[in-house]
Amino acid sequence: MADLLELPAVPATGVRATTRSKSGHLEIDLDVTSEAVPIIRTVVRAHLELWGLSGLIDSAALTVTELLTNVLRHTDPVPGTETRGARLTVTRLTGALNVCVRDFDPVLPRLSHNAADAECGRGLLLVSSFADDCGCSEFTGGKDVWANFLVRGDEASDSGRARGAS
Repeated sequence: MADLLELPAVPATGVRATTRSKSGHLEIDLDVTSEAVPIIRTVVRAHLELWGLSGLIDSAALTVTELLTNVLRHTDPVPGTETRGARLTVTRLTGALNVCVRDFDPVLPRLSHNAADAECGRGLLLVSSFADDCGCSEFTGGKDVWANFLVRGDEASDSGRARGAS
């Protein structure tokens, strides 16, 4: 399993996250920082490989990156701190994969229509182009931004089993 979790070096500031995992479900509570995003992306990639969903790794990793970066750029820090808390869940469903980022800022995201060569402001547009379905759900004090990916081909036949322990 060590080869699946080739994590980048953790900077001196560190990354704070709590991870819970069982077959087909990954949940990570974290302080979203620029240092945390690539580490969390690596963890998600490893889980999808273990679950036999290698065909979804790139799309799901891009989605995780974009949704966490949106938290970093567009949500207010927790009062009294400079941190932005979020919960990432990745869940294997029958015939699909759900990626969801919950943050605690009630401002809903807006789909921007920036130019294709723009360096920022295209995150949700990218997510909507890779995902089979995506959206946002409000809850008291925050929102869930989610994307669903249909499981196709050989991956659909692996629906009941995971490769190795997660």
